[in-house]
Amino acid sequence: MLFAFVQKVCGLGGAAAPCRIDVDCQANASASLRRGLWSKDLVLTIGLPLVSGLELRQFAGVLAHEFGHFAQGAGMRLSYVIRKINFWFARVVYQRDEWDLNLERAARGIDWRVGLVLHGARGCVWLTRRILWGLMQAGHAISCFMLRQMEYDADTYEAKVAGSDVFESTSSRLHVLNVATEVAYNDVRQSWSSNRLPEDLPLLIEHKAGSLSADIHQKLSQAAASAKTGWFDTHPCDADRIRAARQLNQPGVFRLTEPATRLFSDFAGLSKTVTRNQYEKHFELEFTQENLIPAEEMLRESAASMQADAMVRKYYGGVNLSLKPLLRTGDLPPLTDGNALARWREARRASEALRAEAEQISTECIEKYNRRVELTSAHRLASAGFKVEPGEFGLPESATSAAEQESAGRLALDEISAAISDLLARLEPFVNALRDRVTLALGLAHANPIAGKPVAANETSELAALLAAVGAEMPRVHEIGSKLRAFTLLAQNRGNHSKPAQVDQALSQLAAELQALIGEIQGRLKPFRYPFPHARGQLSVAEYASSEKTAEHDWHRTYLDSDAHCDRLFALNYRLVGRILELADAAESSLQSDSAQDVVARGD
Repeated sequence: MLFAFVQKVCGLGGAAAPCRIDVDCQANASASLRRGLWSKDLVLTIGLPLVSGLELRQFAGVLAHEFGHFAQGAGMRLSYVIRKINFWFARVVYQRDEWDLNLERAARGIDWRVGLVLHGARGCVWLTRRILWGLMQAGHAISCFMLRQMEYDADTYEAKVAGSDVFESTSSRLHVLNVATEVAYNDVRQSWSSNRLPEDLPLLIEHKAGSLSADIHQKLSQAAASAKTGWFDTHPCDADRIRAARQLNQPGVFRLTEPATRLFSDFAGLSKTVTRNQYEKHFELEFTQENLIPAEEMLRESAASMQADAMVRKYYGGVNLSLKPLLRTGDLPPLTDGNALARWREARRASEALRAEAEQISTECIEKYNRRVELTSAHRLASAGFKVEPGEFGLPESATSAAEQESAGRLALDEISAAISDLLARLEPFVNALRDRVTLALGLAHANPIAGKPVAANETSELAALLAAVGAEMPRVHEIGSKLRAFTLLAQNRGNHSKPAQVDQALSQLAAELQALIGEIQGRLKPFRYPFPHARGQLSVAEYASSEKTAEHDWHRTYLDSDAHCDRLFALNYRLVGRILELADAAESSLQSDSAQDVVARGD
């Protein structure tokens, strides 16, 4: 049915039909020439997330837009030629060739009187390139203008087929699908840390699109409304395109609003095939059928992930939850007096009052952590005899030698570490209030027959103990991240050093430090069971945190395990916090009922 549908839409717009239809996993559609500039073989590429996220009328409009490009054969070819000429201008302007190098070398190494002539020649070359730069900018502006006009023309086809009124909703929907795609890809990255992959990406993206918060929708609308078209934009901004479509005032000739997936005989099967291709060809993942998560389980976990995100936003706001552990122990506080409910209310009030200040402290603290990563790299590189660019690593410009940079890096590291400690101390009141709020709510709910549930209590006890253990390791995980960056830079630049043995010594020292940190974490997390589904079955948190990839040598093993510990333990801490907050939020809802308050007041 898809091919017949495409033929009909082509007929409505008076465009040539494509010779081939490709599908991929992008929330987009595109038209291209299969055999180069002068070919008439047009290829239509359809992203399956686009199909699952649009109704037939919207989808027909998007196809009409692409077929409008098909009808722009001369325009497509002319813009192609202009872009090629622009590329040549850019290469001539920015790329230095052997003539430039020889001229510069000769001007510096010859008698000054002859050198004046050569420097004059270099000045002429520079002036010529400035002229070419101006021509390049003009050509770029012209080609961008042509591309924008081609977009307006293609929008006309879309409005005629689907209607001017649908054009705006389609534009908005495309932005939603693009954001949903990013969120879904982030889920893929997190699930792959457990060796698990969603088997149907278009379905996951559709689910994410339907679950985006009202705040995200509002931000997308505001961004679209405030955008302006620039001289060098290849596409007009949405506001300009919507305004132009409204002026056309086209009713549209296609009015069906059924799901666009009806055009495919087996959309689910095709989606799974395209998903596997996305993993293999684009993500370059090695996986088997056992790694793929069924659709039902995938959607269930996706919903749980979004609920956890919502809870983190509600309780933490913009505070980075890896800076301070939410729980210090897995035991809930004893309710030895009748003031527990009042203490919970006060903790809730305090956490909400302190959140805004905590968000500012958190932002500043993360900036300091990022600076510490760069300073650690600079210090380690300088210690190995490398000279770094001071500005790139935040070192004083006066530090020019390796010894000076090593000393400056060590001093800056001491200062930044002290600043981080001060910021973490200032964050403590908010975290203490939030900790009291969460633990008191859970303790009261478990002691309350109306709010408490034995299953939830058992889950809370297990997750709280694990969260306390994982949260306690966050400072060491941050330290691993800082040292891993330095380790990577040393390994990447080893071949550029005049004395590789000196770099090897620095790498060996860093590897030993990283392995020591990993060993400490492994020893403390080994007793804990990983609480979520994993492709490898039941395993400990220590096993989960370690990389299962085969290492080529000891340094490679250090890199793989360090990277895995950072990636997986940060994600696990976030997931555990989200689940604990979800349980605490349910407890708070119950505690606010009059019946629950009566039971607590009686001391039952």
